[in-house]
This record gives sequence, C-alpha cells and structure tokens, in this order.
Amino acid sequence: MRARYVEIEERLAAFGEIQAAHRDWARELERRLDLSWIYHDHALEGVPLTATEIADALAGAVATDATLVPMYIEVKALAAAIALIRAEAGSPKLRLGAAFVKKLHQIAGAGLPGRDKVSWRRDLPLHRAYFHEITPAALVPSELRKLLDFCATSEFQRFHPLDQAAAIHWGFMRVYPFPEGSGRLARLLQNLLLMRHGYPPAIIHAIDRQRYYETLRHPNTALRLLVAEAAENALAGGLRFFEERAASLRRRSGFAGQDPGKVDPG
Repeated sequence: MRARYVEIEERLAAFGEIQAAHRDWARELERRLDLSWIYHDHALEGVPLTATEIADALAGAVATDATLVPMYIEVKALAAAIALIRAEAGSPKLRLGAAFVKKLHQIAGAGLPGRDKVSWRRDLPLHRAYFHEITPAALVPSELRKLLDFCATSEFQRFHPLDQAAAIHWGFMRVYPFPEGSGRLARLLQNLLLMRHGYPPAIIHAIDRQRYYETLRHPNTALRLLVAEAAENALAGGLRFFEERAASLRRRSGFAGQDPGKVDPG
C-alpha cells in the first residue's frame, strides 16, 4: 500500500494547489461532490434517488407526492450533516467525542421519527441492511468510548489519513451505536478525517454497494482498500473537473498551452 499511498499523495498535492488557486472552481466542485455524496449514500442504504429529487429536496420544493416527503426530509438532513462535517474539518482542533457523534446523529436524522433522538442501541437489530458482526448492545457506550479515545492517541495520529479513515469507519460499524443511521455516520466520520487532511470526500459509489457490505464482514484491510479506491476516484474526478474548467477558459481567452494551475479564472 505504501507505493499506492505515494501516488495518491502526489495527486492530492496537485489537487490542493489548483484548489487553492481557483476558489470559485473549488466551491463548484464542492457543490457537485455534495450532491454525489447524497446520491450514493442513499443508494448504499437501498434508497435510490434521482438527481431531480435531490435538487428539489435541497431547494425546499413542496413534494407533490406524499410518499416523497420523508425522502425530502432525509436529503436535507444529510446535507446539513455534510455541512457540519465540512465545518468541523476546517476547525483548528478536532473534537471527536461522544458529544460530537450524538450531535451528528441528531442532525443527520433531523425531522425523521425516532432518528433525531439520541439513544444508544438497546438490542441487536433483527432486520437491517448490514450483516457484519456488531457489538452487544450493553457494550455500546464503552466500546464507542474506546474507539473515540483511540482516535485521539498518538498511535492513531501516526496512521496515514486513509488508514485513519478506514479505521474509524470499520470500528464505528462494529460498535453500531444507533438503531438507525449508524452506517451513514460511519461514512461521515470517515470523510471528516480525510477532509481534515485536504482530501475531497471519498464517496463509496452505489455500484460497489455489495462489495462495501462484504468488506464490513472481514478485517479492516478490505475496507481500507475500498476507501483508498474511493479517494483515488475522488481525486481523479476533481483534477479532471479542474482541467476541464481550465481548458474551457483557455478556449475563451486564447491562453492555449498554459498550466491549469496558473490560469486566472477572473
């Protein structure tokens, strides 16, 4: 993995340079990534949405079909949770404790019956999408505390950011602290750690849904590979977006041949 991480870091450096040089482009990319995040995260949970449905929900449109109302609420709640992750990723000090996890759970479930209340899982869910081994309910508070305490250790801080992201994702899914929404929170926390190191969100795509479920049933190595792939795809897509913007600008301005990191978007 070391050689692969070196390649990813090289892409990350290029991504960071162009992102810093073109703030307007970066904001547009961020908006697109958030829409992709919402789309694929719902698909992973077995709730396929269309781009129009997501856009309408975020725009505050009134659902013409009553069956769409809960979905609109859920989309807006996830968007708010992503906004919190982005804000926390940019804060000087990471406050990754039980209080933050509870807050994130409340925001991600806002407006959804039973999802906006903070109470640890009290039993083993009989009907769920995930079939990996999870912690007995009685141990949820203590095991979550152990996981979050470990994330604050110097040992954890020495991990590569991709290893940190996979570790908290895998560990959180083992604890599975809430009856609903734990998978979504695990992916939010994964991307919080990545974004603090300058990565775009590593979005696990719907096409990898079954593979994702399978990785959770095995040691962390399998999930780490999937997260690394998602990060690679995110960086490749981000660089491609910047290159296309630069090419479009060159066509309009006649600056053919200039490096995209040196073109002033005006």
